Amino acid sequence: MAGAEKCLQSSDISCSENKNYCYICGKPQSKISRHLKTHLTEVEVAQALSFPKRSKERKRLLEKIRNKGNYRHNSNVLEKGNGLLKVKRRPNKDCDSKQFVHCMYCKAMFGRKELWRHVRRCSSKPGSVSEHQGRTRVLGLAAMAESTSLQQISGGVWKLLSAMKEDEISSVVRNDFCILQLAQSFFNKHGNDPTKFEYIRQKLREIGRFLITLRSESSIYSLEEAIKPANFQHVIEAVKKVSGHDEEKNYYQRPSLALKLGHTLQKVCELIHCRGLMAEDEELIKSTETFRKLYTTKWSELISHRALSTMNEAKFNKPSTLPFTHDVQLLHKHLETTANAASENLKKTSSSQSYAELAKATLARVIIFNRRRAGEVSKMQLKSFQERENTLLHADVAVGLSKFEQKLCSHFSRVEIRGKRGRKVAVLLTPDMVDALTLLVNKRTECAVQDNCFLFARPKCQSHYRGQDCLRLYATQCGAQNPQHLRSTHLRKHVATLSQILNLKNNELDQVADFLGHDIRVHREYYRLPEATTQLAKISKLLLAMEKGCLPNFQGKSLDEIEIEDEINLTDGSDGTEPDSDTEDATLGTPRLNESQSIQPATEDNAGGSTDSISVGQVFTAAIKTSKKKSRTQWSKQEVTAVLKHFKDHITKGKLATMAECQQCKSAEDPVLAGRTVQNIRDFVRNRGITLKRKTMSN
Repeated sequence: MAGAEKCLQSSDISCSENKNYCYICGKPQSKISRHLKTHLTEVEVAQALSFPKRSKERKRLLEKIRNKGNYRHNSNVLEKGNGLLKVKRRPNKDCDSKQFVHCMYCKAMFGRKELWRHVRRCSSKPGSVSEHQGRTRVLGLAAMAESTSLQQISGGVWKLLSAMKEDEISSVVRNDFCILQLAQSFFNKHGNDPTKFEYIRQKLREIGRFLITLRSESSIYSLEEAIKPANFQHVIEAVKKVSGHDEEKNYYQRPSLALKLGHTLQKVCELIHCRGLMAEDEELIKSTETFRKLYTTKWSELISHRALSTMNEAKFNKPSTLPFTHDVQLLHKHLETTANAASENLKKTSSSQSYAELAKATLARVIIFNRRRAGEVSKMQLKSFQERENTLLHADVAVGLSKFEQKLCSHFSRVEIRGKRGRKVAVLLTPDMVDALTLLVNKRTECAVQDNCFLFARPKCQSHYRGQDCLRLYATQCGAQNPQHLRSTHLRKHVATLSQILNLKNNELDQVADFLGHDIRVHREYYRLPEATTQLAKISKLLLAMEKGCLPNFQGKSLDEIEIEDEINLTDGSDGTEPDSDTEDATLGTPRLNESQSIQPATEDNAGGSTDSISVGQVFTAAIKTSKKKSRTQWSKQEVTAVLKHFKDHITKGKLATMAECQQCKSAEDPVLAGRTVQNIRDFVRNRGITLKRKTMSN
């Protein structure tokens, strides 16, 4: 390909006069049909001239022979870097050879801007090829047809690369053998999933930009040459430059790109190493092994360590992005209104516009309702929806469910789709969503949606609507105060975070994590209450207790149970009275909202330190746990005697009672302890033990 690159830069190439070239002798001829009579021994020529003059078949075959000779001539000119090109339409002024390209079907040469028009009516085009091909795709197919390395890759990779934007990067990708091998490797793994093709093209463009930078900074031309130990330092410099590394401040503008390029270079090194093993090339094997040792030893020091530090530093003091309930409600109402209007329009008029509006609105509704990843719902297959579960509730399972839960089971439809890392995840659909999706399926043919495997299919395309684009559009339209927070990732974090306020049991938390498609460890580690809120509302109580010296009084209590009496008025308008407790010791409760206060999302007016504002921690607490004051009931002698009968040793030794032991006590002393909860009994035992310990220490 070095010759081809050279010819593209040459100024010695121009367009020829109105003469065609014979593919047999290579000579230019003004009357090619008359000249071909001298080559009647050739089968193609004899067949063409056997038809009557001016017949369509004779003209078609002669045109094919004419293009064949011109294509052979043009290929020789481009290879040598000088000469006259034979184009179908001669331009008015001299042009660079880069402005012309051969048709991938008939091999005639056209201007790049004219090719797409010719392809639509090219007589040599196979009947199976779609007529709806954009300009970029046509140019990509033409460039791929002229690539000398096509024989090394499969037809599937050809099709994948032909959809790339036609520019310098795509040209580099198609003309570097190692990058093509990398594309083939990716295709071997993900070729059965068309939704991964864009990811593959993205990875190829990343390594293509790296190779362009490497060529500009050094004399290294190919990726295989870059994977040589002697060129390791040039590779480091090229990665730093393409990732935007600042030498003075020692940080990366695009740190993730530096890390991705490292992984890709490792993959390329492995491919070259395997090729050396199969060819039994000892020199190539030794070279790749040495490069791998260099990568293992020096890459972290020179690239990845600083890139990871840059990414971590960018997360410091990052504001909370959890959406407010008010904004989510606005988005829900807006989507419901939009979907209903689009559904009525589609029923009246089967147009692509009304179909698209209903598809996008329904896609956004499904994502928000299920708090599902946008990409997972966007790629939902039509087959999955048609095979959705509508089975009746099993009788044995229904015994363990409440009547309300049983009604919910019959209300929703459940669709299983592929989630992250191939996990099977579920999507719940309301009856309104099912009706909208059924309407979309029934109107697919009338709205130009054909042979598309996706449920949220785009008309006249083989792709699907992107969920993130739909959410971004409707979040802006709904009038939310913080529309940038109404994204699938933020909404997923929202439900996972608020679920922790409910103090769910382990099995319930596992069910939430499984529905969201999370590993339970990831769920617990990354989806927690905002750190600032936790420190203000929880840890501050522990610090106050230590400052006042009353920490021993709270032995055995969790952070939620620690309550400190302090002169600080934590909420504006508090009546200063003590909340009652079910325990024997009266303590002051955590900050609560007054009955007259309503929960409102934070705005720009109250986002600061105003005393009228409600903290995020208070909003979360009030939203889930509505505080109601109760009158404290004194323990009767019968109740005290009943508890002491079971836990006298616990109190004497200062040992805490377990929930199971308290449940056994409550059951055994029924009905004396019928008015006490298991937690009341546990608190009584703990408080009696603390009181006894104080008396013993004072004596």
